[in-house]
Amino acid sequence: MNKLISLIRTDLNITFGLSSIIHGFKAKKKIWQLLIIPLALLSLIPSYVLLIRGLWSFYDAFSQIGQQSYFLLMGFLASQLMVFFFGLMYVMSKYYFSNDLNHLVPLPIKPSQILTSKFVTIMVSEYLTSMPIFLPFAIIFGLKTNAGLLYWLYAVLGAIFLPVIPLVISSLAIMILMKYTNIKGKRDQLRIIAAGGFMIFAIWFQLKIQQISQKAILEGENFMFNLARDANLLVRSLGVAFPPSMWGALSLANYDSFLGLTNILLYSVVSIISFVLMIIASEKLFFDGLIGNIEVSASKHRNINKNLDKTMVATRPYLAIARKEVKMLFKTPIYLMNSVGGVIIVPIILAMSLVTGEASMEPISQFLYGNTDLVVIIGVGMIGILGMLNSVGVTTFSREGSNFWIMRTLPIKAEDQILGRLLASLFIQVIGALVLIVSIFFVIKLNILSIILILLLGLLASIPMTLLGMIIDIIRPMLTWTNPQQAMKQNFNVLIGMGLGTIYVGTLFFLIKFMFDKVDMFIIYLILMGILIISSILFFKVLMSLIEKRFRELE
Repeated sequence: MNKLISLIRTDLNITFGLSSIIHGFKAKKKIWQLLIIPLALLSLIPSYVLLIRGLWSFYDAFSQIGQQSYFLLMGFLASQLMVFFFGLMYVMSKYYFSNDLNHLVPLPIKPSQILTSKFVTIMVSEYLTSMPIFLPFAIIFGLKTNAGLLYWLYAVLGAIFLPVIPLVISSLAIMILMKYTNIKGKRDQLRIIAAGGFMIFAIWFQLKIQQISQKAILEGENFMFNLARDANLLVRSLGVAFPPSMWGALSLANYDSFLGLTNILLYSVVSIISFVLMIIASEKLFFDGLIGNIEVSASKHRNINKNLDKTMVATRPYLAIARKEVKMLFKTPIYLMNSVGGVIIVPIILAMSLVTGEASMEPISQFLYGNTDLVVIIGVGMIGILGMLNSVGVTTFSREGSNFWIMRTLPIKAEDQILGRLLASLFIQVIGALVLIVSIFFVIKLNILSIILILLLGLLASIPMTLLGMIIDIIRPMLTWTNPQQAMKQNFNVLIGMGLGTIYVGTLFFLIKFMFDKVDMFIIYLILMGILIISSILFFKVLMSLIEKRFRELE
């Protein structure tokens, strides 16, 4: 037990940099950088307030038909599905690509102890991302119904166990994947393909179950009668998509009855049992998938000199950096899933929703059919936002890690550094833009001019977003990390970038909204293009001076 507690404490400290933060405050160094984080969070408050207002009204809609419990189901389902999908990336990185594994594996420590410590750390990380989604649902329901003390106790238990089952499923899926794709020479390629296919199948499966459930209840002969008679009808019918979410919703909605007690017990006990079973399974699965990664890491270092002559081809510096960045993103499964996966997952969900016949999308399609200009603006905005969400620009220096000194010592100009990293980000953006345009085609058939406008203006909007992210990352690069996941998804620069990017895109949105019915669309496109070009030039100049300064300062 002492070993396990020590492992958990050490892992939490390394993952979240607690010692570094405390040291920074004591030494009064870089405090101004730490203050940027609260400011970035504050910038997200307006959007969060709008979300809460929308949920407040959404509750009223379900209350009118006596199905308030479905409101809770949405909170549980949205939070747990997010934990599951992001957990796939967190688990793969934390379990199999951490730098500390080379030190932990030779020690007299059981695989279950290593896995438990990493599982706890991932759970803490998931709390930070899932609670902002789940808590508004639970709090709004409690306030609207004047819930008693027992409700809030159940809500706390629901929040504590919320990430357990999704992370257990993610852990088992990744351990099985890593064990049975441990084929020499093809490990990374097989794992990337398998992980991507698994995520797409999981999304399709969830959407298909929801479609079948909705069709079954809506086509029922006594649907309205049953709806009025059973306050939990929608939860039971649609909760089949993910039973743990149904148990959580029923426990809170019926907290003052025996049904609530049985569901909270089922929710908690199944979470604990699933965790124990996963830990037992790890003794058989974990090391089998891990050893190959350590061997691959060593072999790559041994083969560097053999392949050096093949790669020494004269090229322009910025193209060499762009090529290096793209290779790093595609050869590291964690980077690939976070960057490319991040820009295609939303369009894929949209497309699958339409393919599975979601009736709820029909009004949207009819509305957008006669508003092509609005579709173009929305498409441009989405591509621009993806420029920050892909995390390529805002982590470009952090991903260098301990090798950052190489970039500092090479005779490469600052503008080449910027252009190379910008081209790598735009390469990822092209992939996301094409997937988005194909997805939009399922909603409305666009003409060639609209497609060209979305693609060109969208990529142009991605440039200032990427440069803004690079500015943030060069100011406070995260160069000391133990696994690749930390450099992208546990990097506060990403959060700061999302905050500042939201302000940037929000400002453009309100400007366009003000002009939409007053100015010809051609003029709006020209004004938008001018703003994007001017801001890109300004960000470029700021970034050049920062790179020259920070390359001299950083050690």
